[in-house]
Amino acid sequence: MFYRNPLRIAGLMVAGALLTVGLAASTSQAFAQTSTQNSPAPAPAETPATAKPAPPAQAEAPAAAPAPAAAAAEASKPAPAPAAPIVEAEPEPAAVPAAVPAQAPAPAAAPAASPAPAPAAAPAAPAAAPAPEPAPAPAPTPAAAPAPAAPAPTPAPASAAGIPADVKVPSDPVAKAAFDVLDKHCSRCHQNGMLNREKPAKNFGNILHLDEIAADPHLVQAGNPEGSKLFQQVLNKEMPYDVNYEFDTTKPEVTTADIEALRTWIKATGDQEAAACTGRKFVTSEDIVAAISADLQKQDDHRVRGMRYFTLTNLYNACASDEAMNVYRQGLVKLINGLGRRSDVIKLATVDEAKTIVGINLEDLGWQESDWNTVLANYPYAAKPDVRAYDFIAQQTNTELPYVRGDWFTFAASQPPLYDTLLQLPNDFPGLTDKLGVPMADNIAKFIAQRAGFQKSGVSQNNRLIERHPISTGYFWTSYDFAGSKGRQSLFLHPLGPEQDGIANGFHHDGGESIFSLPNGFQGYYLNKSDGTRLDKGPTQIVRDPSRRDLSVTNGISCMGCHDQGMRKAKDEVRKAVTADRSFSKDIRDTVASLYPDNAKMDAIIEDDFQRFNSAMKRAGLDPTLKLAGVEMTNALFKRYEDDLSLRRAAAEYGYPPEEFKQRFIDAGPEAIALKRRLEQGIVPRDQFEQLFAKFVEGATEDRVLDTSKLEGAQAVAPPIDKPASGGSFDLQLTSDKSAYNIGDKAVLQVVSTRDCNLFVVNVDKMGTGTIIFPNKFQTENAVRAGERVVLGGSGSKFAFKLRDPGQEKVVAVCRVGNATRSIAGTTVDPVANSFASIPNFEQGLTRQIVVEANEDRQEASGLDNDSRKQAQFAKIAQATGNKVAPGAPDAAKQSVASTAIVIPVR
Repeated sequence: MFYRNPLRIAGLMVAGALLTVGLAASTSQAFAQTSTQNSPAPAPAETPATAKPAPPAQAEAPAAAPAPAAAAAEASKPAPAPAAPIVEAEPEPAAVPAAVPAQAPAPAAAPAASPAPAPAAAPAAPAAAPAPEPAPAPAPTPAAAPAPAAPAPTPAPASAAGIPADVKVPSDPVAKAAFDVLDKHCSRCHQNGMLNREKPAKNFGNILHLDEIAADPHLVQAGNPEGSKLFQQVLNKEMPYDVNYEFDTTKPEVTTADIEALRTWIKATGDQEAAACTGRKFVTSEDIVAAISADLQKQDDHRVRGMRYFTLTNLYNACASDEAMNVYRQGLVKLINGLGRRSDVIKLATVDEAKTIVGINLEDLGWQESDWNTVLANYPYAAKPDVRAYDFIAQQTNTELPYVRGDWFTFAASQPPLYDTLLQLPNDFPGLTDKLGVPMADNIAKFIAQRAGFQKSGVSQNNRLIERHPISTGYFWTSYDFAGSKGRQSLFLHPLGPEQDGIANGFHHDGGESIFSLPNGFQGYYLNKSDGTRLDKGPTQIVRDPSRRDLSVTNGISCMGCHDQGMRKAKDEVRKAVTADRSFSKDIRDTVASLYPDNAKMDAIIEDDFQRFNSAMKRAGLDPTLKLAGVEMTNALFKRYEDDLSLRRAAAEYGYPPEEFKQRFIDAGPEAIALKRRLEQGIVPRDQFEQLFAKFVEGATEDRVLDTSKLEGAQAVAPPIDKPASGGSFDLQLTSDKSAYNIGDKAVLQVVSTRDCNLFVVNVDKMGTGTIIFPNKFQTENAVRAGERVVLGGSGSKFAFKLRDPGQEKVVAVCRVGNATRSIAGTTVDPVANSFASIPNFEQGLTRQIVVEANEDRQEASGLDNDSRKQAQFAKIAQATGNKVAPGAPDAAKQSVASTAIVIPVR
C-alpha cells in the first residue's frame, strides 16, 4: 500500500504496513528495517531515446497483469485491524473551516457542452501551518459491519427464454453471474432483440455480448472495475436508465450481490482489445498515400482534380472487427449521399486492399472546392505526412489535404453547424419551404397535404401531427410537435391548424421536424420552432432521442437514427375520433376527413416514400437493414468516434502501433509523456484528445501540422453542437506521475473534476482495506471546483506516498454532488480528528452505500404522481448534463456521482 513519509513524525502500522506522516527528524525502528530490505534496481525513467524513430523499447516498466478476481467469499473478509498508532507530538494544526457542500461554489455559467478548464497544478487547499499533532481519534466506524459474502445474484427468469440466438450465454460461473446481472437490469435498453423500446438506448445494443464489451476499453478497463464505465454507470446511479432517470419503480432493484458480480467479472478480465487484430497488417501513412496515388492514376484526366478521400484506417488499425468495419464504411457513404446535391448517388467504393479508404469526386456530389475547404477549415487532425508521394497527390487534386478521417467527418458533418452548412439549409422554415418549392398553406387549403395525428410516438412526449407535401425531388414531410396535450395543444380538440395559417381556433404547436427527399433519393432533415426559426436541437420537454447523451433530438444525426430506412409507419387516430364526434361542426368533420386519409391510404403513401429511400440506398451499394448491434450505420460510426480513447486507439490515430507510439511520446517531452501515462492508466475523453492532437504531431511524429483555417472559400463554422465524450457530463480524471514504480518510490497523484463536487480519494490495498488520502489533515476541504487540480504528494507537499509493497496499488476517486459530502463507503470522514483513516472492506462498503441511497431514491420516487415524475425526469436530465436543476425537484434528481480508479504497478 501507499506509505506517507516525507517528514517522519508519526509512525503507524496499518494492516501490517508502516504509515509515516509528519515533520519529525527521527525514524522508527520499523521504518528503518523495512527501508533497508530488498532494495530493487531503479525503475527505468521516462526519458527520450537516443534516436528517432526508435524501436518499441522498454522505456518504462510495463504494467503488471491484473491479478485474477478473488472468490466472493474471500473478497468479503474483513481486513486485519490496524495496529495501535505510535504518535510523536507536533504543533497543533490551525483551525479549519467547516466543509462546504458541493453546491456552495457559484462559478460563472457555461454551456453544458463546454469542457472543463484545466488551470495550473495547485493543491486543493493551502496546507495548514505546522502545529502540535492532536491525540489520535479512533478509526471511523463504517455505517454497517462488513457483510458476509454476498449471495449470487438472482437472474431475471422472464428474459431467460428470450435471449437472442446470436448471444452466447457464458459457461464460466463468474462471467455467467455478470451476464445474469446485465440481463436483469440492462438488456431491456441495451440488447438488440430484447428491447422494450424502438432502438438501443445511447446507441449501445450489445450488452449481453460479454466478449465484445470486455474488448471495448470505452466500457471495460481490464481488471479495474472502478475505472470501467460499465461499472461506473451502475456505481454512480446512472444505470439502469429507466430506474434512475425515469424513476420507474416497477423495475427490479440493483442489489449488492449484483454489483459485486459485475466487479468480480471485470477484475477477472484480461486485455482483449487486440484480439481482433490477430493476423492484421498495420496500415501506415505510406500505405494510405500509395493507395490514393494509385487510384488517381486510374482516373480520367478531367476527374483527377475533383477526387477526394475519406479514411477509416485508424479504426482498422485499432482492431475494429470486420463486421464493424463493414458497418462503418456503409455509414460513411450513407452520410456522404445525405449531403449530396446531384441526382446521382455516390457508390460505395474503396481504393485500398484493407478497404479503409473511400474515394469520391466532388462533381458527383455537386460540391465545389470551397465546400471541401470548409470541411478542412474545421478539421482538427490536419497534418501532412512525411511521405514523398504526398506532394504528388496534393498537387494532382489541387488541395492541401485530399483526404480526411471518415469517423471525424461523420461526427462533425452529421450535426449542426457543419451539417446545415454543407446541406445549405436556410435559417428559417419559410426559407426551407421556398427553396424546396412547398406552398404549405395552399396545399392544406386544397387538401394536397395529407396528415396523420396520434397521441404517442417514439420521439414526441405529447400528441403529434405529421404532414406530407409533394415536391419535385419526391416528398416533404413535416411534423407539428407540442409541449403538452391540453387545450389548444390537443389535436383531438383542435384538429385543424396551425392558427397562423389563418385557420380559426387552430392548434398551437411549439415546433416541428422536417424530412425531405434530396435529388439523389436520400433524405435531408430540419428542426424549427413554431415561429419558423431553425433549431440545432429540439427541447427535451417536446421531443427526445434516447440514443443521445442529453436525450435531445439533434438535427441530422438523430433523424438518421430514427429514420434509418426512411419514413416510418404511422397510424392516424384523429380522423376516427373527430368524424365520429358530433360536437364538431360538419365543416370541420369534412375538412378532417379530407386532410386525414384513412390508414390504408396513408400506409400506401408512406410505403412509396419508404421504397424511394431504400432504392436510393441500394443504388449506392448499401444494405438498408444493416446495423451494428441494433444501431443505425451512421450513428454507429458517430458513436465510435465520440467514445473515449484507449492507448491503442490513440496510437492508431497518430499512425503507429502501441509500442512505437509509447516510445515516440516519451521522446516528445513532459506533456506528451503525461498524455501517454493517462492512456496507460485508463481512457481519455474524445474532446480532450481532439484538442491535444495537433500539439504533439510534430514532436512525436515525422508529420507536419497544416493550417487549413484560411483556405479559399472556406467557412470556419462553430464546433459541433454535441461535444464528444465528456461534453456536459460529470467526469473525473485521476493520474499518477509515473506509469510504474519501484519499491521505495514516492507517488504523486492528481485529480480533476469537470464539475464542482465533494471529492474523496482512497488507496485500496490487497486486503481490500481503504485508506482515505483525501481529504486529510493537510488538505481538509474536500469541496473542489470544476477544473481545479487537486495534487496529492509531490514537491512542496507536507506529506508523501511511499510505495513499499510489490504488486499493484489501486487508487479510487469519488466526487459527489448534492449528498453525502463528508461520507464515503458509509463512513463519515473527519480529516482533522482522524487523518488518513482506514475503511475495512472498502469496496463492499462503497457498494452498500450506493444500494442504500438507491433504495432511498426509490422510496421517494414511489410517492411521485405522473406530473411530478415528469418534472423529476427533466430535473435529472438537467443535472446529468450540467444544467440548472429546477427548484423543488426531488432529492434523487439533484444528486450526481462521478468515480474512477487507476491501478499502479509496483516492482
